[in-house]
Amino acid sequence: MKYWIALPLFSCLLLSVGPQPEIQPGVRLLGEFLIPPATSFPSITPPRFGGISGLATLPGGCELLAISDDDRESRFYRLRVSTAEEGLRVTPVERTFLGRASGAPARLDPEGIALTKRGTVLISSEGIGAPPRLPPAILEYAQDGRFIQQLPVPKHFVPNATGPLKRGVRRNGGFESLTVTPDFTRLFTANELPLVQDGPADAFAEGGRVRIVEYVTEGESYRPAREFVYELSPPERPPFETGESLNGVSELLAVSGTELLALERGFIRMRGTGIGVNAIRLFRISLEGATDVSSFESLAGRDGITPVRKTLVQDFSGLAGRSLRLINLENFEGLAWVGKDPDRGLLVVSDDNFNPLQVTAFLLLEPAGAAAARAPCP
Repeated sequence: MKYWIALPLFSCLLLSVGPQPEIQPGVRLLGEFLIPPATSFPSITPPRFGGISGLATLPGGCELLAISDDDRESRFYRLRVSTAEEGLRVTPVERTFLGRASGAPARLDPEGIALTKRGTVLISSEGIGAPPRLPPAILEYAQDGRFIQQLPVPKHFVPNATGPLKRGVRRNGGFESLTVTPDFTRLFTANELPLVQDGPADAFAEGGRVRIVEYVTEGESYRPAREFVYELSPPERPPFETGESLNGVSELLAVSGTELLALERGFIRMRGTGIGVNAIRLFRISLEGATDVSSFESLAGRDGITPVRKTLVQDFSGLAGRSLRLINLENFEGLAWVGKDPDRGLLVVSDDNFNPLQVTAFLLLEPAGAAAARAPCP
């Protein structure tokens, strides 16, 4: 999803910042690395670097694939992560364009990325909201960018192609997230905002419902299976008059076949302006006992549905140690593990929207109760 900007307090610099000694409940910050827009990397230019919307960990744990949500030149990057003595560094080393082919959508808005057991790359696309609308999609590519196939999408996510929007995903509210379980048997995504027929997309409303979609293996591919209700947690209202504001699920990261991390991202706009504040919160969720709603065309007016259980891990507004550049947070929307157990950390990334006033920000996190600061990629 493209958001307007939260007003930055300082100009962007390329820097690495170590954590401060104060520790907050939930997670603590091990490192921060910022890449301002239009930064040049000789190994990947052209085109412009940025728009990082999702991450997938490569074998070994210290290299990642990162999807760019540039709908003009859809591509992913290979990134190298280092946590040596100089602190966290993330270096783009390669870029790969997504090939066009028969069976692939005419246009993409790529947002999520995951790897299969065979090493192929899965990409989620929000779809295109301007009529004639294109539905959300999950696509499979080889690591050289060659298109392989498109996975099926349940019909209730598909918007009507023309006319007033009556069903399906909202514009910029489709499949923002994508994750594969550690054993590769399940794939999960979610619509970022409630489906049109499921209810309104009010950032401050209690009980806004989105659907987590479970895909299961079928041969060497995946097919949609169950769906679960995820109830959004409204952010606090800021001390100013608000304009259009949104809150939704920007990323999922599988912990196991039944437990996931969910990143909720909100943008609360100051009325009459293009600026506002970001609300970023990390939750741990459990699918056990949740109702399968895959047979429901609409959730509106339905009672007796058990949603997934969710527990707040960290409100990023209380994350100690971040630099002054991130005092008002950023447009965080990607998660990935880095390193290997028992020293792996959680990497979070923001999408700069190719906006000169925003920044690609990487945050390396670990559980607040960990015995000592770790270096997952020395």
